[in-house]
Amino acid sequence: MGTSRAGQAAPSPQSAFHLLADDAEALFRTFRVIRRRLLGRPLGMEALPGSHLQLLNTVRRTPGLRVQEVASELGLAPNTVSTVAAHLVEGGLLERRRDQRDRRGVRFFLTDAANCQLAGWRDQRLALLATALATLSPGDRDQIEAALPALGRLVEAVHRTVGPRAVAPVRRSGARDEEGTKR
Repeated sequence: MGTSRAGQAAPSPQSAFHLLADDAEALFRTFRVIRRRLLGRPLGMEALPGSHLQLLNTVRRTPGLRVQEVASELGLAPNTVSTVAAHLVEGGLLERRRDQRDRRGVRFFLTDAANCQLAGWRDQRLALLATALATLSPGDRDQIEAALPALGRLVEAVHRTVGPRAVAPVRRSGARDEEGTKR
């Protein structure tokens, strides 16, 4: 029997998955806490609840979504999405536009103000990550880049396991497939 962590006996395949899951969860949690502490919320959006920011970021990634599509992506009830959207419309951050194909429905779009605020916040997050990545060795950066597709598949597997009401899948802009080709 082999050894693993600090000379302990190698775990069974099932417990090895649990150890890996524990490590991954701890890494994701730590990363989320660091990002939240360093960057907070977008300037001008500090008072918004998390559900409001999630709706705005969902619409930023995919403009023109309908209520049901946002609800499915965020794991919220459609009436909750409508209520949150009403607050964002009132706050000048979200626009409702009549659906041209189905005049009974509406589609959501960010206002210019929301686009600017979210873009600035995203730029700060990217600058923070780029600065941190620059401190790593080229080998570490290569390993991180190589791991990103598998981490994306892990998030998608969690999404499939727990269903859309629990977590939305990650969409990487400029993502690369296994051969390194940009998608």
